Amino acid sequence: MVKKTGGITELTQALTLLAQKFSQKEYNLITSVMFALKIGVNYGYRTEFDPAMLADAKYIFKLHHSKKPTAKIFKLKLVKGSKDTNVKL
Repeated sequence: MVKKTGGITELTQALTLLAQKFSQKEYNLITSVMFALKIGVNYGYRTEFDPAMLADAKYIFKLHHSKKPTAKIFKLKLVKGSKDTNVKL
């Protein structure tokens, strides 16, 4: 199907991102949920247009996504006999 579409769709772009970011087990979970949504499983949301799902998705992203940079701590050791004349012990 991917080769027959004549280009990359939003679905194939999403699947590519998922494949790059998740393990095989996580990827399979996400794609099976996507397939279930496509065939009509509603997961507790109304069957007609329900924007609550998008609001919940944004909230879950905000709650679980961390952009905090992780700091790396290096222990430095000052060695006596340094040739640097500016170093005072």
